[in-house]
Amino acid sequence: MKEFFSNVSPVRAVKDLWQIMGAPSEYRLRSLALALLVTGGIFSVMWQQGGRGLPRPPEVIYFESWRADRTDAEIIAGNIEATRKARAEAAEEQARAEDVRKMYKAVGAATGLDTEAMDRQAKAERAAQARAEDARTKALLDRLVVKPAAAPSPKAP
Repeated sequence: MKEFFSNVSPVRAVKDLWQIMGAPSEYRLRSLALALLVTGGIFSVMWQQGGRGLPRPPEVIYFESWRADRTDAEIIAGNIEATRKARAEAAEEQARAEDVRKMYKAVGAATGLDTEAMDRQAKAERAAQARAEDARTKALLDRLVVKPAAAPSPKAP
């Protein structure tokens, strides 16, 4: 073990470098430049990896709290506003998706693909997916929503 550490000591490395640099060779400076570039490249990659410090703490998301004494009208108004917001976000997402589809369509047309057939197929798939989602939602609502009991009919004496 002692022999290993004597071969890898910094003093030994400096002596070896001095001996190599002192020996006459036409490739001495090229080899030194290449060794410096490779070493510098390795260290630059390591430098860019980051990894400094502790990881950031998780981001906490707080939920909105509502008063317990809200009226039914306030609750309904809040639900309507939330629904409007959700529908507006969904409309924005649809518009972005349509823009992306137009870009793909242009690229497909430029490369000679049958974009109309692909568009028809994609529309059919999206419609089928929407119908399936509506069916799942309706089944869930039918299962969870309590239906009012029918009023008993008055019995004739």
